[in-house]
Amino acid sequence: MSIASSPAVAARLERLAFVGAFTEANATARGCRLVAADHGAANAPDHIKLTLLVDADNRITDARYTSPAVGDLQAAYDMMCELAVGKTVAEAATISPADAEQALRGDQTDPAFPLAVDGSKPFYVLIKAAERLTPVATAPARAPFNTCGLFEKVTRIEGVLDQHVRPALASDGGGLDLVDLQGDDLIVQYHGACGSCSSSVGGTLQFVQDSLNNHLGAALTVKVSSIDEEAPSFV
Repeated sequence: MSIASSPAVAARLERLAFVGAFTEANATARGCRLVAADHGAANAPDHIKLTLLVDADNRITDARYTSPAVGDLQAAYDMMCELAVGKTVAEAATISPADAEQALRGDQTDPAFPLAVDGSKPFYVLIKAAERLTPVATAPARAPFNTCGLFEKVTRIEGVLDQHVRPALASDGGGLDLVDLQGDDLIVQYHGACGSCSSSVGGTLQFVQDSLNNHLGAALTVKVSSIDEEAPSFV
């Protein structure tokens, strides 16, 4: 990926508007809630930390991000934040790399540039942010997992991981992030102690898969990704 694959990207990189981070103090001063989410392995070039200021109607009043991303992806993250401001968190969770690309390009004469394997899927960090406001434990009676849309599936998966999986991994100094959901294949990334543990591809992986399937009534196959592999389709 080039530093600036098009004039539109170059122009955006010269006027990045959303780089940074909000704190609880910022949120309190503006009468908002702070919603934070991050996605991607810590050392990966697509890693992003997102902080949102959300009002009482769950509408995003402002957004900031930090990321080692450069070029096209950095411009896309900045545009993602611009598109999210003014929307509810749930509405923002539908924003995709394709949406950001189109907004960056403006007129159709500017050349297209690829931002993800599947640019039509939402930015995963926005899905995670929306999940923070939709606790699984307080959700009403729900439809079967396999009939749900992507946002609802990820919400439920994150809820099970937070409640039943991540505490166990954290007790051993490890952790786990979602990378992609492709049909019934769930791609995850270990970090901390789990990343170097030989059991992460054996017993631990089976524990993660069994926990998810038992609590969700699903038939997911959990696979481990590496940051050295081809970029995932969620950005």
